[in-house]
Amino acid sequence: MSPGKKGRHKLSNKLLSLLGVKYDCVDCETTLMTDDEVVSGSGLVLPQSLLQRYHVQRMLGHGGYGSVFLARDVIIGRLVALKVLNKGLIAHEVIYNHFIQEARIAGQLDHENIVVIYNVEEHTHCACIVMEYLAEGNLAVRIKEENFSVVDALRVICGILDGLSVAHRMKVIHRDIKPENILFDPKGRAKVSDFGIAHLPKDEGGVHGKNEFNPVGTPSYMAPEQLRGDKKIDSRADLYSTGAILYEMLSGSRAYKFPKGMSFPEIAKFIDRTPYTPIQELNSNVSDDFAAIVDRLLHKDRNERYSTAMEVLNDITNLENQAGASEGNTSNDDQLYTSPEALLEDVMRLLLVDGIMSPPERRELNKRAERLKVSADKARLMENRIRREMGLPSLETLEEYQAAVTLMAGGGFLSNGQKEELRKASGRLGIKDIERAMIELDALEQQSKGTDDG
Repeated sequence: MSPGKKGRHKLSNKLLSLLGVKYDCVDCETTLMTDDEVVSGSGLVLPQSLLQRYHVQRMLGHGGYGSVFLARDVIIGRLVALKVLNKGLIAHEVIYNHFIQEARIAGQLDHENIVVIYNVEEHTHCACIVMEYLAEGNLAVRIKEENFSVVDALRVICGILDGLSVAHRMKVIHRDIKPENILFDPKGRAKVSDFGIAHLPKDEGGVHGKNEFNPVGTPSYMAPEQLRGDKKIDSRADLYSTGAILYEMLSGSRAYKFPKGMSFPEIAKFIDRTPYTPIQELNSNVSDDFAAIVDRLLHKDRNERYSTAMEVLNDITNLENQAGASEGNTSNDDQLYTSPEALLEDVMRLLLVDGIMSPPERRELNKRAERLKVSADKARLMENRIRREMGLPSLETLEEYQAAVTLMAGGGFLSNGQKEELRKASGRLGIKDIERAMIELDALEQQSKGTDDG
């Protein structure tokens, strides 16, 4: 197989697995996993009773405590993520109880910015959390691939803070807020995931082992008091982590870079004596007021930080309102001029008034952006913002779906079985039936044109 062909097949698997569609191809690496393949290096095996209900497609990831699989719930007919505790750890009472506590905590936090827990499955030699599968990826990937504007970064942060405000009201401290644990749904909403090392006070029913307050988490996002193993850790540690994420989104780098081999206490001392680079030196678009929010979140003394997530949200909202008011106080001469970006945004809103945009309309929109000299990146940011406001799937979701349709229509037609798989996938991704039909028709037409041109 040539490198190019192998690359295309990897893309095929990526696109179709995002949709949960099985794609049979003799040259492709894998499609669905067999029962024998549902094994990790830790000796983890899913029992037959689980495999009968959940058809496992692939492993999404694994760590020291367990593995996460993408699976289809054949009874409900939806994709789910299965988080399975390693077999060898089930007999470890504290670890097992923490695992069950994770499901109980997340299951009670009914909020749009927290990953949904559907069920917990307990079997002999197996414990498994069944949760919402989010195909849009995590924030760590987006930080690597995107340059966040202040507006888009704050939108993500506000989602995180909304979710944390609910958790903190229930006395839950997440303790591992980091980009990898911030996932996105098809509408672009940020969702807090992985409450595996969350702390819940004993008087609230929390499970505590003798090492409950040992430093635990990801050092780059841990507050100094968390690194020191402070037994009085509280919700302000999560706010510090949120500030570290906001800093990274706006600057493209982490606030602190530690020498390798440092212990948690050594890292805490390093942070205490080392100032981070002011955010405005790395991003001139950050205003003084927003820089002050970042600095307060990242304060080394927790008593100088924000006390609650809602307090941060209120400050952000107030600044956004002030910015909007100042933009509105323009002279009559200024109001006579409409910027190219504003003109393009008006066109976008008109095209999306019914919640859909056909492929031909999109091509025309791209031409309009070129004529107005609005960059493709800026146009994408604008449209994604409008889509989030309207609760529509993101551009990335539509493009992944369209690429998958084009892949499946490679022969110039779609079988009834393929159409049914795509119909189910589009429903999961929040794509309307009429928009799905437009995308399918356009893909077939483009394939036909390509064949004619050839």
